[in-house]
Amino acid sequence: MDTHSFSQLVFQLTNSAIELPPDAHQKAQINILRNAIPFDAAWWGWSNFGNGRNKLVNTGLFGLPRSFESAVRAVLHLDPFVQTGRNLAVFGKSLEVQSAPLPDEFRKCLEAFQITSVLNGHCRLQGNTEFNFFLSLYKRDSNERFSTAETADYRFILRHIEQCLSLALRAELRSLAPEGGETALISAGGAIVRATSRFQDRLAQEVSGTAERQAILSDLSFGRAKWTGAQLVLTGAPYKQGLVLVRLAATDVLACLSIEERRVADYLTQGLTMREIAATRGVAHNTVRNQVATIYRKIGVKNRATFMTRSGAG
Repeated sequence: MDTHSFSQLVFQLTNSAIELPPDAHQKAQINILRNAIPFDAAWWGWSNFGNGRNKLVNTGLFGLPRSFESAVRAVLHLDPFVQTGRNLAVFGKSLEVQSAPLPDEFRKCLEAFQITSVLNGHCRLQGNTEFNFFLSLYKRDSNERFSTAETADYRFILRHIEQCLSLALRAELRSLAPEGGETALISAGGAIVRATSRFQDRLAQEVSGTAERQAILSDLSFGRAKWTGAQLVLTGAPYKQGLVLVRLAATDVLACLSIEERRVADYLTQGLTMREIAATRGVAHNTVRNQVATIYRKIGVKNRATFMTRSGAG
């Protein structure tokens, strides 16, 4: 691929990622890629090779029936690409189904979907994640095969395909974040796939232990809808099959107060003294003093300075 063609490809991918939501961008990127490397079908998504298992999430298909994914998942342990490329940061290789030394069960799976040539690749996702982005391209004409030049081009542009997909996803995650908060996509077991820039740092500030953080995210991934800490609250909701969207927000420390106590707390956050609050409300100073003592007790603070920090006013 010459410099001009590569530049055009990157421009088209980036423009699509900026303008389209992730699902629409994934479809658009397939058409953009087909202009550079002709193919008949494709399968893509995120994969995690950890703990002796190949976990796949957020997958997509082009030119293949839905039954393809379940069929190929059943023989992934025989996939030669997984065996040879799983530990490489960027991997790309092509093979011919009829002539390559493939396990019989894996070959039969591909032949069942009339696949004759395969160009497979993956690259590690950037950031603190254990997942890869994978993309397999297929040809179905026995007279067509992926050339050496196409395989080399594919390895060269695969990273840009992943970066643009991540760009689209991060934009969506940011749009789904609560005000002043963060979001993340996690898989079953709590592994973070993609997250906004400060999600992991803010969670680490609240929960210092790695195992404790993992346990919280694992609970959210398996159906626990909410976790509340001293400063943060995490809520989980289904995003797509195999993925949970986690929203991180500051804890509403005033939620435990009664209506009257909430009004006094609002005056405190505005900087009024207890005597000024009593005068504003037309009540005795001792009444306000007792209410303030109750507010501090419920929130778990001992003085005004700590209250202002916990309530977000300091």
